[in-house]
Amino acid sequence: MNSNDRPRDNLETLHAEEERLRDASLKLIGTREDLRDHLAIVHEAMNAVFAFTQEHVHGSDDELTLQLLGIRLFNDAAASIKLALSGYYQKAFVHVRDIVETYFLVDYLRSNPDKIALWKGATKKQRLSDFSPGRIRDALDKRDGYTAGMRKATYDLISEHASHATYRGFQMASQDGLGKLGPFMDEPKLQAWLEEMAKRFGHAAIVLLSDFEGLDPRLDATRAHYLAAVNAWGEKYYEPSFPKGPGAAG
Repeated sequence: MNSNDRPRDNLETLHAEEERLRDASLKLIGTREDLRDHLAIVHEAMNAVFAFTQEHVHGSDDELTLQLLGIRLFNDAAASIKLALSGYYQKAFVHVRDIVETYFLVDYLRSNPDKIALWKGATKKQRLSDFSPGRIRDALDKRDGYTAGMRKATYDLISEHASHATYRGFQMASQDGLGKLGPFMDEPKLQAWLEEMAKRFGHAAIVLLSDFEGLDPRLDATRAHYLAAVNAWGEKYYEPSFPKGPGAAG
């Protein structure tokens, strides 16, 4: 064998294992009603985000900006799904954190549309000063009258275990006390990811579709269908903690 073929062979072997784990993950999800429901609501949320970002004709440059943020949310969800089903749970959670950070920003801009142009044109210094994740969370908490800091707690927990290199984070890449190199199958980790993904991305779609410009009966129907689906799911698994509208987040 030519030595140049070895990296390619190794990558193909790794890909084959990722695909095997993906099939196994989907089979496992299919055996449990709760996991099927969580994956279904993620799918519904992706459909709703697609309708707003790809099928709706934006009415202004500000709405185009929100569509671009919606594209980021959709791509985060797609990447997180691919990673989690293939056994990369820690890296899948990295994209869940980006979903959280992005939809908090969308929520803030939805509530303060006059800030969209400022956010777009901000220098790095202005963005870090006026639109940092912490400032966005604080503004949303103030708007909603929240004092417990749950938005920060959610962001910090995922950061500690997934986004940042920490000793605690090794739990996400370990099984039975041993670190795992590459992808692996772990039902509790798959469940934890899917529960968090459904809750966070499910709410992100609510926020993104809370309003749109112009008359769009098709998007109206999509939004109504999604809200009915996500509210039924929320009542089944999280009532009364799951928000029914854009102005809340746990």
